[in-house]
Amino acid sequence: MSQTAALAKFVAESSLDDVPEPVREKATEAIADLVGVAIYGSHHEVGEKVASYVETASPGTDATVLGRGTASPSGAALANGSFGHAVDFDDTFESIVLHPTSPVFCAALAAAEADGATGRDVLEAYVLGIDVAYRTGHATYPSHYDHGWHSTGTVGTFGATAAAASVFDLSAERIRHAFGIAASASSSLKKNFGTMTKPLHSGHAAQMGVRSALLAAEGFTADREIFGGKLGYGNVMTPGGEYDPDELTAGFDGGWAVMDLGYKPYPSGVITHAAMDAMREIVVENDLDPDDVESVTVALDEAASEMLHHERPATGLEAKFSIEFCLAAILRERDPGVHEFTTGYVTDDETRNQTAKVSRAFEPNLFGGSFANYAARVSVTTRDGTEHAVEEKYAPGSPNNPLSEDRLRAKFDECAAAVVSDEEANTAYDAIRSLEEEGSLERLLDAVGN
Repeated sequence: MSQTAALAKFVAESSLDDVPEPVREKATEAIADLVGVAIYGSHHEVGEKVASYVETASPGTDATVLGRGTASPSGAALANGSFGHAVDFDDTFESIVLHPTSPVFCAALAAAEADGATGRDVLEAYVLGIDVAYRTGHATYPSHYDHGWHSTGTVGTFGATAAAASVFDLSAERIRHAFGIAASASSSLKKNFGTMTKPLHSGHAAQMGVRSALLAAEGFTADREIFGGKLGYGNVMTPGGEYDPDELTAGFDGGWAVMDLGYKPYPSGVITHAAMDAMREIVVENDLDPDDVESVTVALDEAASEMLHHERPATGLEAKFSIEFCLAAILRERDPGVHEFTTGYVTDDETRNQTAKVSRAFEPNLFGGSFANYAARVSVTTRDGTEHAVEEKYAPGSPNNPLSEDRLRAKFDECAAAVVSDEEANTAYDAIRSLEEEGSLERLLDAVGN
């Protein structure tokens, strides 16, 4: 059996009953994290513009736009997926650079509303979609990412397609066609990091996932072996020749990709987070104020150099890919959140003064890490000449360095409070964590749909 056929069979024949309880629990945790971030993103500048576009281009009443009313299923997927990545606060895999939950869950949610499905159906589709995104990502990584593709938008499209196909209960044969359709719609460039188009990548992936599954459901055709051959997705999208088709079908009888997910404690590129936590440790343990600090030096893996574009950012979006700003924000606030990653804060004179104190260095294979290495070493020199240094090998929030349940809930509440009431936030959170229960999806959407 080909890899494309085997992957489609996996989606068509797997059930939530096959998924262990700890994996289902982690899945609802990840969905809750994403929904909180997306609620906030719905009223961010990116969310405002995408919502306005969807209202004009994809109106409808069949699917919920979080915090914004309704739209067509594909329009809702586009909007919600963009909201989820609007402030770069959504989850990532630890083993590869990819934000999977935003495109996968938003496709599953839109498909569920279009099809009258349940919360349990959404949870099943989400778990399967995350697995497909993970498998496709590992099959093409790192060559695909290294050559300028943003995997959240490209690989995420396959995860979103699998999720929507699961909700629609497509046959394995039709899922093969859906993957073929998705392959031609899969696109996103890292060149757009630091702009509004980066979060649009996630929305595009969710939308294309829904579209691909809907077209396949109608009998629309595509190449049935889209991952294989010289002109197949795998080889075309890995110019370095590192495509590994066996990754698409590895471990069907073993672990689940949801367990590789990590959550962000800060709304910036995950490559900044180990450094931010190291800086936070230095600042808090030594009770340092900005005036106490003469200079800051941060060492990162050389793979980070292509992502951290903005040494002196001019906007909140650019700041997400500025290690200089991120450490300056820690120095000023100790625990910066969504309110600090705004253009006004970034361009404030005091912020610029602190940002100018930070210098960067890149080292190959820092701490012996892989391409997706998020490790960092931070050194701070105070005005009295004292030096403080901290190394952090794992990004906070990753499976190897998890966030506490309290910190995750505080993040959800901070994000949701910008748009919905405390009562609505509590209802939404509880509904997500009990997504297998009857009526849970309706409770969620009633709480956050307007």
